[in-house]
Amino acid sequence: MRTRIRRWQVVATSGVGVLSVVASLLGLFRPGHYLDAPAFRPQLFAQDVTMLVVGVPALAIGLWFTVQGSHRGRFVWLGALAYMTYMWASIGLQVAFNQFFLGYVALFCLSVFTFVGGVVTTDAGEVAETLVGDLPKRLYAGFLLLVAAGLAFLWLSELVPATLAGTTPRLVEEVGPQAMASHFIDLSIVVPALGLSSLWLWQGRPWGYVLAGVGVVFGAVLAPTLTLGTFLLATGGAVTVSFVSLAFTVVPALVAAALAVTYVTALPSNSGSEGVGEVGGRA
Repeated sequence: MRTRIRRWQVVATSGVGVLSVVASLLGLFRPGHYLDAPAFRPQLFAQDVTMLVVGVPALAIGLWFTVQGSHRGRFVWLGALAYMTYMWASIGLQVAFNQFFLGYVALFCLSVFTFVGGVVTTDAGEVAETLVGDLPKRLYAGFLLLVAAGLAFLWLSELVPATLAGTTPRLVEEVGPQAMASHFIDLSIVVPALGLSSLWLWQGRPWGYVLAGVGVVFGAVLAPTLTLGTFLLATGGAVTVSFVSLAFTVVPALVAAALAVTYVTALPSNSGSEGVGEVGGRA
């Protein structure tokens, strides 16, 4: 692609990777790091494990190939940054205050601004031109819309009855108020973003192709975290997880992983003569 990855993006991404490793190792091995309810801790440990095994490696691989000028690498990098933004926003809002709180602030800040900078400097026209005819856009648009609608229904089916009845959702009673962080982020950011991506892709707009790619790669990187975390909550017994919630949490993430592979392989492997020179000289 003709757009360049800037040096500040390389440095910021590297910072996200290093801080993510530190945060996850502290969560796994520092005694008393998490002060949250016992029912919630298995999910936090699952997030730490998958961050180390999947999230950080995906970010590092995506960054490496993006610097080399790879089209495919750029979308792995952006999808991994979307994952980092989502995860550190969730953790920063969910986890009880501990000595690494400012680290969570730094992680979210670095992730979100690097992600936005990477997306807006992507050549959407070139991406669309490359994928038109090779990518089944209606399949991707339909999937994104289905996930957006399903996620909205899943969370609203808990929130609306409790709101009308003047009570609190069962998940809050079992885990605590921090359980609503995912509902807040999903309904305010993820659902609208997926819906807009679906609409633009269906209409054939260039940015629809870009956002769809970022969305499915994000889902692919998130899939292990969702699967392991949901499994631990479901088998722990302290939190009620319905079959519908279990299925809708895991299945779309696995489908996204398959669609991410199809999307990435539909892109050319590199950007030709501009490869190594993609690290720009100015911020």
